[in-house]
Amino acid sequence: MANVLFAQEFYFPIQSITRLSGYLKSKGHKVNLVIGNEEKVVRHIKQNKPDLIAFSVLTPYRNHMLACAHAIKKAGIRTPIIAGGYDITFLPQILEHSDVDIICRGEGEEPLDELCNCLDTKSDYTQISNLWVKAGNKIYKNKMRRWAMNLDELPFDDRDIYLDYDSYFKIMPFMQVLVGRGCPYLCSYCFNHGYRKIYQAEGSSGYCKLRSVEKVMEELSMLRDKYKTTFFFFNDSTLTYNKKWILDFLKVYKEKIKVPFTINAVITEIDEDVGKALQDNGYCKLVRFGLETGNEEFRNTILNKKITNEDLIRGTNILKKYNIRYSMAMMLGLPGETLDLAWETIEMAKKISAKNSVHGVCIFKPFPGLDITDYGIKIGQYRKEDVGARELPEVLKKNIVQTLDNENEIKDLALGSRNLCYFQNYRVDEEGHLILKLSRFSHLAIRFPALRPLIKNLIKYPDNFAYRFIWTATESMLNIRAHANVPWSFFVKYYLFHAGKTIR
Repeated sequence: MANVLFAQEFYFPIQSITRLSGYLKSKGHKVNLVIGNEEKVVRHIKQNKPDLIAFSVLTPYRNHMLACAHAIKKAGIRTPIIAGGYDITFLPQILEHSDVDIICRGEGEEPLDELCNCLDTKSDYTQISNLWVKAGNKIYKNKMRRWAMNLDELPFDDRDIYLDYDSYFKIMPFMQVLVGRGCPYLCSYCFNHGYRKIYQAEGSSGYCKLRSVEKVMEELSMLRDKYKTTFFFFNDSTLTYNKKWILDFLKVYKEKIKVPFTINAVITEIDEDVGKALQDNGYCKLVRFGLETGNEEFRNTILNKKITNEDLIRGTNILKKYNIRYSMAMMLGLPGETLDLAWETIEMAKKISAKNSVHGVCIFKPFPGLDITDYGIKIGQYRKEDVGARELPEVLKKNIVQTLDNENEIKDLALGSRNLCYFQNYRVDEEGHLILKLSRFSHLAIRFPALRPLIKNLIKYPDNFAYRFIWTATESMLNIRAHANVPWSFFVKYYLFHAGKTIR
């Protein structure tokens, strides 16, 4: 039995960690968690002496992982450090230029179990599929194993790893659930197309998989009864691409679960049958879909999302007909996007909105491994060094940004900082900066068209704290709160008892 410690920066349950923890525990291993900065992580390691230190890396938190790895080695701790996740899968070269010992490319359940068994028996682990292992001056680059095992055979995610760690997680008003893995589409801005290419290059097929309706109901019943869950947040990229599955799911859910929930969909998947089934189900409180950009040609060619404006109008009309509340996600600051195209997105969002629609406005980030990121570099709107891992570990290892007022400082830092990822779009052209400032007022521009002339004047001035405050406030109150079914009581509890904690 090996003792694994997962470390992260912020107070939010990362589903990859709950999934891996559930799998490792089912194999007899011990799993713990620490949340905080590098000093806290090092203290925890010294006290608990794990056999393996693990990070599941999201790009905005990469710098935290690198800073922790450096601090761990500097403290004289020789426990192996492993990092995985989409970000690491797309940037495996980070192994060479950091204090990380092992990276996991792709799915991590079986590789982590095998690694733990090797650590437990003190045997060689340099030949485990999916793992790249740094040993001395050599890096062992092992091939990928097959994509996604039988999902019904996997244990349920381990929610206790968070619930037992801190009382904050007990006030969260929703429970995240993943039904399957993969996505059938090839949108250029999504990690799924890059992930699929890596797996297909290694010989895998069958990228999209869903668990059986029966198995999902078993997990949902457990979550409702054991944890008293009152709201389910389904995180799959889309749950409606398999029409038979979603119709069966909605019918059985109404009979057995009877708890409010929200799902992701693609608007072309919403037809009369699905709309009627959502209404008959009665528990779906929000359907989330991607508008992405208001210009049809840009959406089809640059984003590779084959959806017309007529599709958007038809699908939202069906949702309106059956009284289903919906949320549209859109991106501003895309590579190649002009200011006129950004305003076109805002206008399209207004056009297809209903009275109670939610608008998720994302400031696009050029995460590694995306086709659209390569496009942005090609047309000169991103610097390659801002997107990938730098050669100089000292730049990557510490998030030194305390303020975003120094624009020159922002340009000189690599992607990987929570603050920069939240507020910046990384475009180096002047029009990109104008679109970034427009994004600060995007919620107001959609909901209150009369304010648009004022906003057009405001974006002529330098970005500042007030603009960023408007963005944070409107995004939190008009989007995040509605998406996660967050009541006002949550904010009261957070500021009374948990205000010092960094949340996602």
